[in-house]
Amino acid sequence: MDQEKELSQEFTFWSLLKFVAPSIFTFVFIGVYQMVDGLFIERYVGELAISAINLYYPIISLFIAVGIMIGTGGNAVIVRKVGEGKRKEAGQTFSRVMTFTVICGIVFTAVCLLFADPIMRLCGATEGNIEYLRPYYMTLSSFSLAILLQSELGILIIGEGKTVVAAIVIMIGGVLNCVLDYVFMAKLHMGIRGAALATVIGYCSTIVYAVWFYIIARKSSYHLELAKPDMKEIGGICFNGSSDMISNLAEGITVLFMNHLAYRCYGEVGVSALAVITYVQVLISMVFMGYTSAVEPVFSFHYGSGNVEMRKRVFRLSIRWNLIFGVVMMLLLFLLRGPMVGIFFKEGTEFHRIASLGYLIILPACLFIGFNIFGSGLFTAFGNGVVSGLLSFIRSFVILSGCLYGLTALFGGPGLWSAWPAAELLSAFVTAYALNKYRSKYQYL
Repeated sequence: MDQEKELSQEFTFWSLLKFVAPSIFTFVFIGVYQMVDGLFIERYVGELAISAINLYYPIISLFIAVGIMIGTGGNAVIVRKVGEGKRKEAGQTFSRVMTFTVICGIVFTAVCLLFADPIMRLCGATEGNIEYLRPYYMTLSSFSLAILLQSELGILIIGEGKTVVAAIVIMIGGVLNCVLDYVFMAKLHMGIRGAALATVIGYCSTIVYAVWFYIIARKSSYHLELAKPDMKEIGGICFNGSSDMISNLAEGITVLFMNHLAYRCYGEVGVSALAVITYVQVLISMVFMGYTSAVEPVFSFHYGSGNVEMRKRVFRLSIRWNLIFGVVMMLLLFLLRGPMVGIFFKEGTEFHRIASLGYLIILPACLFIGFNIFGSGLFTAFGNGVVSGLLSFIRSFVILSGCLYGLTALFGGPGLWSAWPAAELLSAFVTAYALNKYRSKYQYL
């Protein structure tokens, strides 16, 4: 099967880059077209309106986090069963995963719509920006199932070894999103509601392809099978994928904290500036999340097949590539600092000044974040949700929250921006400890 051929190949330094490149491109493209949303909103609605995206970020992070949790946890189980030759069981697991996702989507939509006002206030909405947030919130929340499925199915398709296909599908969705942003906002004058609707339609490209791939053409190495409910398996999948969920969910919660701190330090202007900083953070994170999502199935497959040598080789190569990506990202973003901020805010404005300061301060995080994301993802691939979840929770919530409030209390606005690189540096020590502790058990060193 194509999936087994892709995952069982003899990886070298350059062949591993070729294997992960489509996944990295896919994730980066997601980050870029989210930035395009902000550009259209700034141009056709206003600078303060950009804050709506950041204010909604904790909510959409929840949807994406749950989708990634089910996708990564389910993918690890499914790929391991395929590696063991249990294709029918893999199909049954896939069926249970899809059913559980639909239930989650229905529940999320109901809760978000019924409790809209208190949730928006909790996210940091003020009298000055809630008018921008409300239409954005209501539109996206109505389609929470689409966001869940897009996050989850993208991971499952990558797990099939279809990294190039996944990249193309995501790219089509992103281009569609950008085109519809222009149509809905510039031509039809739908305002920020048009941006939200364009985002939803763009997400649906992955769902359309997945329906063709799994149901119509039946190209997968496993298929939908009749399966009895198995909450123990679903619980195990959620637990195993919890590290990836915690990482994304904690990121959403900390953005919520940052919204409140930015408002405290700079007012509503600070919340809009924070949106641009969040775009850059997401863009950096996406590079390493794309890498890790691509190699996780490789480790899962070789863990199931018992190939120790390949686990060790891919681990060593991964450490090198994450370091290279980190250095390149930091230098590239430093060189592009002017255009990156300037496309959102006019030079000389308070928006531009605050965003430029934050942009420069967060760049050192590039050197450590890849190591941390990979370390956590490695344990997900081996089915160790406890360690993976703890690493993500400590990094994305405990350490980052402490740095946010501690450094902001000490240094004000600059402390707010320096919290992320400081947290990634401290987290690298925790990740290194965990990797050393479990090196014998999983034999990757």
